[in-house]
Amino acid sequence: MLPFFRPILISVAIVGCSADVATDYDAQVNYYQFKTYQFASSPANTVITLDSSRVENAITAQLDNKGLTAEPSAADLTVKHYIQQQSDFRSYGTTLGFGYRHRNVGVAYTSPSQYREYRYGKLVVELIDNDNNKIVWRSISQRKLTETMTSKSRDEFIDEQVVEMFKNYPPQ
Repeated sequence: MLPFFRPILISVAIVGCSADVATDYDAQVNYYQFKTYQFASSPANTVITLDSSRVENAITAQLDNKGLTAEPSAADLTVKHYIQQQSDFRSYGTTLGFGYRHRNVGVAYTSPSQYREYRYGKLVVELIDNDNNKIVWRSISQRKLTETMTSKSRDEFIDEQVVEMFKNYPPQ
């Protein structure tokens, strides 16, 4: 009986250990030198979206907890964030059937007949060193921000992802 459950337990363990975010950083940088931050300015006439406000509020809370201070100009770091738009196609309409009659077994399968585009976004946060204008830290959400989420679930999703992104900041 144990050999039957072993693949299931391994699958659950792998899924449970998968990371919600992928973070990359420059290991040569002393992150403790950064004391202030500012958000990247948007081009003129750009509308600030609801999600952008949610992301900035979540990032502000995390950076404030890490001891950094918001500085509207001449900050050590510039925080740039965006939602990277992606899409997949999902198929539906597939059927699978089994049949049995007088010592014969039959299987029938039809391929997907319809496809639907599924759009989503992945949250990306970058920290840019203002002295040399280089990205020194970058984190990408591996979970999907979908169009069908409610306002409350979007708030929770963004807060959870930003907390996860900054959990190990500054890098050791």
